[in-house]
Formats: sequence, C-alpha cells, structure tokens
Amino acid sequence: MPRILLMLCFCLGGVLLAQQSTNEQVLVRAELARKEITIGDQLYLEVNVSAPPATEVVGLDPEAINGLPGIEVVTPGDLNTVAETPELLLQQRFLVTSFDTGYIAIPPLAYSFRAADGRRDTAYTNDLLLHVRALPVTEDDELRPIKPIIEEPLNVWDFWPLYLAVLLGSIGYALWLNHKRKTRIAPPPPPPPPAHVLALRELDALDAKNLWQQGDVKHYYSELTRILREYLEGRFSLAAMEMTTRQITDKLRERAELREDQRAELSQLLQLSDLVKFAKAEPAENLHAAGMTRVREFVKTTGELPSVLAAQQAPTAAEVQNEEE
Repeated sequence: MPRILLMLCFCLGGVLLAQQSTNEQVLVRAELARKEITIGDQLYLEVNVSAPPATEVVGLDPEAINGLPGIEVVTPGDLNTVAETPELLLQQRFLVTSFDTGYIAIPPLAYSFRAADGRRDTAYTNDLLLHVRALPVTEDDELRPIKPIIEEPLNVWDFWPLYLAVLLGSIGYALWLNHKRKTRIAPPPPPPPPAHVLALRELDALDAKNLWQQGDVKHYYSELTRILREYLEGRFSLAAMEMTTRQITDKLRERAELREDQRAELSQLLQLSDLVKFAKAEPAENLHAAGMTRVREFVKTTGELPSVLAAQQAPTAAEVQNEEE
C-alpha cells in the first residue's frame, strides 16, 4: 500500500511539473478550415495562442499574410481573448482566399510577445499547405457570352471635367473683360463751347470784377480787348491776337456779314483801348460801360450761325417794295 501511494505521488508531481513547464511557454498553432478549395473560394485561417498569464501577445498584421505568394486576406481579424486562467488563451481569425491553382505553402507566422518578467521573444506557428483546384471544364461545356459591364449610377463627381471647364471658362471670361476694360479707348473730350458763349461768359466775369470802378482802367481795357480779339479769332478765323488795330479794322471791312456801324464801333473801341494802354489816356467814365455794352452786343449779334445772320440781315419784303417805289 505505501508503495502504491508513493507511485501516485510521483505521477501527480510529474503531471504538475509538466503542466507548469507547458504554461511557461508560448505556443502558437495555425489551422485552415479546409485543406482544399476551388479557385476564388474563401476560408478561415485560425491561429490559437496559449501563453502563461500576464503575457502580452501582439496580434498578427494582415500584411504579413498578404505578402505571401498565392494568398490574400479578405477580412482581417483581431486577436481576441478566449480565457485568462489557468493559462492565457488567444485566438485570431483571417478570412482568406486564393486565385492561384496548385499547392499554396503558408510558412510559419511570427507572433511577438512579452513575458511577465519583461522578456521579449517571438513564437512561430506551424506551416500549412493549401490545395487550390481549378474550375472543372469539360469538352461538353458551352462557352457562355460575355456579360455586359455593370454600370454604376452617376454622381456629382462624375461631371468634374464639366465643372473644371466651366470654372476655367469663367476665369478666362473675367480676365478678358478686365483686359477689355483697361484697353478701352477713352471717349473724345466734348467739343469746346462756341466762341460767342465763351466771350459772353468772360465778359460777365470781367464786369463782376469792377476794375474801372476801382480805378484800374488800363487793366479793364486790356481784358476787354483781349476778350474781343479772342472772339474774332474763334468766330471769324482772324489772327486778331497778333494783329494791330489797323490790321483788324482792314480785315473787318472784308467781312460782308458785318454792318458798317459794327465795324466803326469796334474800330473806335480798339483805338480807345490803345490810347489807354500805351498813351495813358483817361477816357470819360461813361465810355467804360459803353465799351462793355458795345462788345456784348457785337458778340450777341454776330455769334449766331451765318444762315441766321443772313436771314436777319436780308431786307424784308416791305423794304424791298419801298426801294422799288
């Protein structure tokens, strides 16, 4: 009896020692749901990890499987905890497929971990072999027609070339308008007002200065004759600003549209102005205002169009009848 108890204790101790030794190791085992598939079929690649408690295991990156020839991951899986005591059990599943026929070898996959004492290491799965069959084809099978392309529904992003063309066209049109606005020729300036309008405007301004009333007679006659000479240049195309009084008088005699009394009054005004400016003459005060009135009336009378002047200067029917009688 004691001998039997001793044998039982020895066996139990060996089992416990083996269990402890097993729990101190990290074991990784890979398994395929099927050993054989048809090309394009999908199946699960399952990895089970057993490790001592408090061991930190890093899950396998799906790219480690995608990098293998002949196999690719359809749906990756996370490393999930199945149990934590008496040992740590983990599981990770990948949905994989293959489009190569023949035997596909899956080499050992590496799982890195850190033990409870801080030691870092790597555990590897067992290697696997997957048989991928081709689709069975017989001589009696008929070739099926090619299926039409499945068209996706259109969305707003399918028209991006049109949007780009509209945007570029708008930018180009805006640049063209800007360039056209910059290069647009400025409109010509408005024509100057008629000579008689300018003369009457300057006569009003001269009259408002009250020069001769303030004793500045010379300046008054200089401005008055300047306005008259400029009017003669603009209205009758005479270079009056560069002519003497005699030359202006001679030129006015050649103008048939002017009456004799108008020519005489202008000649007297120009001569009086010369006396004031050059001989320092002092005419009577009534002549100052009379000179302004003469120039103003001359401008108003001769400032209209020649056709109007001719109509005004033409004798009336009564005058013609009187002359005939």
